[in-house]
Amino acid sequence: MKPQYPEYDHSLLSLISSILTHYGVQTPHKTLPELDSLLAKSYKNIVVMLFDGMGTAILENHLPPDAFLRRHLNTTLSSVFPPTTTAATVSLESGLSPIEHAWLGWSLYFEELDANVNLFPNTLSGTDGKPAADFSIARKTLPYTSVFTKIDQAGLAKAYRISPYSSFQSKSISEICDTVQKLCAQEGRQYLYTYWPQPDYDMHDHGTQHPKITGVLSEINTLTERMCRQLSDTLVIITADHGLVDTTWRFLSDYPELTACFARAPSIETRAMTFFIKPDRKAQFEKLFRASFGDCFQLFTKEEVLLSNLFGNGTPHIRAKDFIGDYLAVATGTVSIDPGERTDEVFKAAHAGLTDEELNVPFITVECK
Repeated sequence: MKPQYPEYDHSLLSLISSILTHYGVQTPHKTLPELDSLLAKSYKNIVVMLFDGMGTAILENHLPPDAFLRRHLNTTLSSVFPPTTTAATVSLESGLSPIEHAWLGWSLYFEELDANVNLFPNTLSGTDGKPAADFSIARKTLPYTSVFTKIDQAGLAKAYRISPYSSFQSKSISEICDTVQKLCAQEGRQYLYTYWPQPDYDMHDHGTQHPKITGVLSEINTLTERMCRQLSDTLVIITADHGLVDTTWRFLSDYPELTACFARAPSIETRAMTFFIKPDRKAQFEKLFRASFGDCFQLFTKEEVLLSNLFGNGTPHIRAKDFIGDYLAVATGTVSIDPGERTDEVFKAAHAGLTDEELNVPFITVECK
């Protein structure tokens, strides 16, 4: 697989920048021309539906060319880096690049707790769900103003979030579609953002090619088409946070010379892993890592990461540089790194690396007139 870098000027960040601009909210990031031309038609309702893991390759592998979603595929966008739910959805919900909001991945090291924390569930990494603190460490130290608040405050529309985790809790795609229809029928202009955790959830367990994934995609295709037929004066945008690749695993516990260089446990993601190295072991670490993983991972120093704008443009969050550690290793093929002991209980598919399959997400647009 050929490594690909995010194209932030034609990405999920561009998508949300167009929407913010449409509702009178200033943003420093470039907008998406394909969306700007549609927003110029001044639809009463704008709906963004995100299906976790439904990258362009996944869509094309499981649905025929004449399927509703594929017929309405406008173009392909880049996700953010890393292409993972934490970084991508926070960008869509904040209008900020990952370097600006600093929700860089699933697990980050917090000095005040001296521990790696899984951000969304607020649990200690490597435990069976042990709480990291009696408050959300990420929301306390990495706060942001949501796009919903920004749009509401601008006064041109009401903004709503619909997901299993929002005030408009929806426990199925059908419930999400029903809620969208009800809110779109209200008077006034609405911005709606929906999130559903499939097909990512099943691909982790079954891989990207399993027939069960075809069933999940078929359901998404059928229910979104049915919903769009019931809407009027509404622009529906359907996309994903990332795609996935089927993966094999290497375990850090099998590389004791390498782990002896660690100042603490690595973090972020299994395919975008940051390393904190003892000051006198950096040269040794680089040599050992490249010998062991150079065939499938690209190794960056912290300085190289920041110069490359891999995590996006903008003023880095005060915590972001520390989260990146001394080195960042990013998957360029199908191998992933497990930070723990060897086990058979691993995902069959994963994401967060620099492959087309992980970075490319669909930009599907449906004009419901």
